[in-house]
Amino acid sequence: MKRVLVWGLGVSGRSAVELLKAKNYEVYAGDDKDGTDFRQYLDLVDTVVLSPGIPPHHPLWLSAQKRNIEVIGELELAYRFFKGKAIAITGTDGKSTTTRMTYLILKEHLGNVCEGGNIGTPFSQIVLKNPSCLAVLEVSSFQGKTLKTFRPHGGAFLNFSRDHLDWHKDLEDYLQSKYNIFRNQQKEDFIALYSEQKQVLSTPTRAKKYLFGSEDAHGFIKDGKAYFMDEELFEVSKLKVFGYHNYMNALASAIMCRLMGVPTDTIRKVLYEFSGLPFRLEFLGEWKGVKVFNDSKATTVNALRSALRNMPDKRVILIAGGKDKGGDFESLYHLVAQKVKIAVLIGEAKDKIFQAWKGAVKIEKADSLETAVKMAKAYSQSGDVILFSPACASFDMFRDYVERGERFKELVHSLFSV
Repeated sequence: MKRVLVWGLGVSGRSAVELLKAKNYEVYAGDDKDGTDFRQYLDLVDTVVLSPGIPPHHPLWLSAQKRNIEVIGELELAYRFFKGKAIAITGTDGKSTTTRMTYLILKEHLGNVCEGGNIGTPFSQIVLKNPSCLAVLEVSSFQGKTLKTFRPHGGAFLNFSRDHLDWHKDLEDYLQSKYNIFRNQQKEDFIALYSEQKQVLSTPTRAKKYLFGSEDAHGFIKDGKAYFMDEELFEVSKLKVFGYHNYMNALASAIMCRLMGVPTDTIRKVLYEFSGLPFRLEFLGEWKGVKVFNDSKATTVNALRSALRNMPDKRVILIAGGKDKGGDFESLYHLVAQKVKIAVLIGEAKDKIFQAWKGAVKIEKADSLETAVKMAKAYSQSGDVILFSPACASFDMFRDYVERGERFKELVHSLFSV
């Protein structure tokens, strides 16, 4: 790696350029959006660093492979200059929440801890500012696919379900990209694995495996208490986060921190104070007996499934839809029939979702989020729950799930406070 082309100049791409320049590499950079022709650089470089959003079928990726030019991502690039230890957290859902919990607990105990990766700060920025820290990293499948030397000391694979088939060629490619995160682990490393899914349990790694989920696993929840290796970790009722999936996230986080030597008292203290991340089943308030939840981060079918399982039967007014990522909406048919009173669908996927749920529940379509919120309010009665859980990406209508979640929050407060 001597001359490098960085393609995709979002936050991670710009950070990669900054890191390479700081290390005195010859750097070229461009982006599809600025009209630059990548072909002018291919004879000049031996490595291409791609933005996570650039899929394997992109012409640059294909052209680089034909020329035997190394293709990596920003996370792999940063790791090559990293002197500390990494904790890697992946899964279809729950990555951000578990990463934040783990970071907060470890920081409370150890001090020199950084958080980043797919959440917040790019790994390159961490390496530039604090190359010897303990880095707690959320790692996506996009990042996982291009990893080569990355070796996390510890980590967790939280769950696996159908997702990102607009990027990966098939479900197996998606799974292998997750596996790739942990392939370089050694026997002195560790990994926490969700025991209820065969795909997760089969993660190829030399690390010591610790299972969580079922009662015969190393870690589990029983009678309102979380346990690991016969030790009580925390009481579910004292957590501020809502929903069984979040209890599993907390358990995975606690297990990793316990394996890093954090005392149980410290784990409890931090978990009991943690109120959750915005847009993850975030409770916005209650108006005239109607509770409203903002789950804009639910970009997958499985995330919507988790949200619905925590809701009362036949009382949910669901707002869903957006840009489809290849989700299996039909798999939610019976759960939707059980939980949802009316579904209001938005975005590019609304017709696909309509066909998947037709006959299960009363369905309305809306041409905007504002219209959907107005309809939800009109249908709501005391005891109902309005749940905004799209099960889709946001890019057809919004810049990202954050902008989408902020817009929903604004609409709720303006329309319900009248």
